Amino acid sequence: MAKSTMRRTAYPPRIPCSPCDQRRSAMSTYCFFDVREITDQAKVEQYLAGVFATVEQYGGRYLVLGGKSDLVEGDWQPVYPVIVEFADSERAQRWYSSPEYEPLKALRVAGTRSNAVFLEGATPGSEQTAVQTRQGETSKTPAEIYDSLFVPALFRQWGPIVAAEARIGRGDRVIDIACGTGVLALAALNCVGAEGEVVGLDPNPDMLCVARRKSTRIEWREGRAEQIPFADESFDAAVSQFGLMFFDDRAAGLREMMRVVKSGGRLAVAVCDSLDQSPGYAAVADMLERLFGSDVANAFRAPFVLGNAELLRSLCAKAGIERAEVKR
Repeated sequence: MAKSTMRRTAYPPRIPCSPCDQRRSAMSTYCFFDVREITDQAKVEQYLAGVFATVEQYGGRYLVLGGKSDLVEGDWQPVYPVIVEFADSERAQRWYSSPEYEPLKALRVAGTRSNAVFLEGATPGSEQTAVQTRQGETSKTPAEIYDSLFVPALFRQWGPIVAAEARIGRGDRVIDIACGTGVLALAALNCVGAEGEVVGLDPNPDMLCVARRKSTRIEWREGRAEQIPFADESFDAAVSQFGLMFFDDRAAGLREMMRVVKSGGRLAVAVCDSLDQSPGYAAVADMLERLFGSDVANAFRAPFVLGNAELLRSLCAKAGIERAEVKR
């Protein structure tokens, strides 16, 4: 019998959000500034304080104003990008070029390789998002934007944690269900070494297209959790990071994951904690709705539905999992 671990996490980690009483237009511009590579804590704190002090003067608000991961021990390390929102690109550019922001810009550019990224909110029903950097106009798919901006801020830190919960070791064969752009699959690959194998399974071909660029050692397959295209007892471990909430049939997906795991193998699934443990998420969901539409935004609100420990245990029982350990 495989051992199952369910881990609840605050998702994303606690994020501050400034209040905003103004009515925003159907179009919004979001500015992303990556401070994760700045190693001087004082400079980062100076930059964040400056954004807080200036952005509302120009009719904007901050959605995510940096942060420190609770999982980082020892040296201070910022893990979130700065995200600010304006009603239109004209206001965003006016703030970005303002005399108040100019000294802060020097702090950021000196400490990081990244430049400002502006995302123009999509009109209702539109599937396109314009991405503009200081180098000029470029085009990215939603999957590429997700991988470059949201994965580092919200998802990457959890990959090694889920891999550790599954006790993935050298030589193991592992499958990552709902792998997305490959965060957990890559963490598993680091654990299995040259002797092991990793498979990433996801129903979204655009996500898999991004994932394939990251590693040729991982077998990337298109497919759903409810119908895993592998024989019984094919893997030493089956893992999933923030995917269970989106399975069409959660119990069936868990049964399939257990089916493909060998006797004595491990199943580890990370889900999101309840909404009250993740303040600030509503603002990020609102941003996603303006950028990508209501379907994407609702998908990002959906993770909180499995934040209740008893609900998780009930789901495991329905899937026939007798030994399920729920952690926070």
